[in-house]
Amino acid sequence: VNEGPRVFVERIDISGNVRTLDKVIRREFQLVEGDGFNSSKMRRSRKRLQNLNFFEKVSVDQVLGSAPDKNVIKVKVEEKSTGSITFGAGYSSTNGPLVDVGLREDNFLGRGQLVKTNVSIAAEKSAVDLSFREPYFLGRQIVAGADIFRVRTDRQNTSSVDTDKIGTRFSFSYPILEDLTQQW
Repeated sequence: VNEGPRVFVERIDISGNVRTLDKVIRREFQLVEGDGFNSSKMRRSRKRLQNLNFFEKVSVDQVLGSAPDKNVIKVKVEEKSTGSITFGAGYSSTNGPLVDVGLREDNFLGRGQLVKTNVSIAAEKSAVDLSFREPYFLGRQIVAGADIFRVRTDRQNTSSVDTDKIGTRFSFSYPILEDLTQQW
């Protein structure tokens, strides 16, 4: 097999990100400066950036670097809105009239973190839930999450039992599927 000369990644230039921090984009890259260039890893990196769902457009191209055996990877992104507000109203046969309001930001402060809150208020039940997710806990590809919630029910009219639950949930996860497919 006749292989061409080995080419290395001289640097990765990122442009177009106004809000999203460079480190959020770099951590999705399968290549770093000094690595041997690998087009498969470059395609996977582009796909990982698209999967963040922070960008309207993502382009990843290679250009000649300062020497024939060096390439520069040019990453250009076009950011999109990553926040949402939801509002709902209805009627429940169990809890009566209800209103539900939610706020969600998938790229909090440009750090790639998820922050959301949801408030539900009904005649006989109310709930508040605050959530936070860090996709790269301790600099590793470990998703760490924390939720704080409170649920109050007022059943004085039907069963004379009131409840008030306050709690927290913590979660950790590690994506094994992508790592397994990369090794095959």
